[in-house]
Amino acid sequence: MSDDPTRTVSRAPEPDGDSEGDRELPRLLLMFDGRNPFSPAVRLMLTGLEEVSIGRGAPRSWTRSGRALELRINDFEISRQHVRLARTADGWELIDLGSKNGTTINGVRATRTLLVDGDVIELGAVMVMYRDESRGYRDAADLEMASTATLPAALRTVSLEVEHRVGALVKIAPSTVPVLIRGETGTGKELTARAIHDLSGRRGAFVAVNCGALPRTLVESELFGSKRGAFSGAQDDREGLVRRADGGTLFLDEIAELPEQSQVALLRVLQEGEVRPVGAAHSIHVDVRVVAATHQDLEARIADGRFRQDLYARLVGHIVTLLPLRARREDIGTLICTILDRVAADPSALTVQPKAARALFTYGYPLNIRELEQALRTAVVLADGHEIHLEHLPEAIRTYRPSGPELRPEDRALRDRLAELLRDHRGNVAAVGRSFGKAPSQIRRWCRRFGIEIGSFRG
Repeated sequence: MSDDPTRTVSRAPEPDGDSEGDRELPRLLLMFDGRNPFSPAVRLMLTGLEEVSIGRGAPRSWTRSGRALELRINDFEISRQHVRLARTADGWELIDLGSKNGTTINGVRATRTLLVDGDVIELGAVMVMYRDESRGYRDAADLEMASTATLPAALRTVSLEVEHRVGALVKIAPSTVPVLIRGETGTGKELTARAIHDLSGRRGAFVAVNCGALPRTLVESELFGSKRGAFSGAQDDREGLVRRADGGTLFLDEIAELPEQSQVALLRVLQEGEVRPVGAAHSIHVDVRVVAATHQDLEARIADGRFRQDLYARLVGHIVTLLPLRARREDIGTLICTILDRVAADPSALTVQPKAARALFTYGYPLNIRELEQALRTAVVLADGHEIHLEHLPEAIRTYRPSGPELRPEDRALRDRLAELLRDHRGNVAAVGRSFGKAPSQIRRWCRRFGIEIGSFRG
């Protein structure tokens, strides 16, 4: 696709002292533009800023001046002066500036509200997310997604957590260290393995093997090859999948499904660097880099005697766990761009209606990236390669209503403790803050995040 006409004028100033909370790294993520779906996602750090103004302008651009950021977006539904974000004692507040078409936050019309981590702001056909939780990645100071923009598509992200994992993979890829990829079904394990191969510099082929789909009686001949006459039906010599990956990468998908006898043979390959075809008298040297993947608990299978511990030890040089799509919503726009570019006959003609974009960003995706791809593939056909409307999406996405944010265990514990202290102190925010060792503004922000109404504890 064509280069994005984005420009950056200056870097943000350094923050003053401890002006940011211990767990906060405020940022705006321009996730998706329905009228320009191939504009890359952008991460704008708010550290050190006091104000952000957003309005219509062409081309898309952002300019920093002192402690202010001016963001211009090329969308006719956005007013020239649409919204302002102001830093307050309680956090970042969004104020609609009387825009013609309004502003919505999480699908609800808003004129003035305090933003909390994960809020999705809709401006015309543009989806923007506010994040302020760093999960310890305090060194993440990139203004944009420049650190991943040049990587294979499967590794591009504006998520700090995903970027941290990608950074480790980029270092590991050129080595011979084996990689084990964990993750739910449909999270992109094979695409990640291909990206590792692309970054490895290895000149051999990338060979993908679905261990669960191999006929159990032919696993070893498929993997390691066979000599003519080795068994009934073996009419010719076969090199096998391992030798086909010589000099390249062997991707073993669903490695947990490999039969135990074949696990022994694979262990020999990893230990000795050689393979013996079925029916052969001698072994053949191979140079393969192994990347394995599974959605199952290998440690539990080892405890049950269904997976060899010595093979596991050979596969776990580096472990990466892919997040489910519901845990990395900020990357949905990047994924939509990548998928549409691959499945559309003429990507340049495609746009996405705001209602359709909202549905795509709201849905929970139990089947992850694979489900998103199937939805978009069908929508492109139904839209005749032009604008994707809400009715072009699957019913599950069109009718989805979120049940509320999925909290991590530590967040649930924090929410419960917060409610307990609010009851004990009858809604006295200052007293609760002293119990936590936090400012009252932080207590109010937590209450907003967890949907806790402070007034209900008073009286």
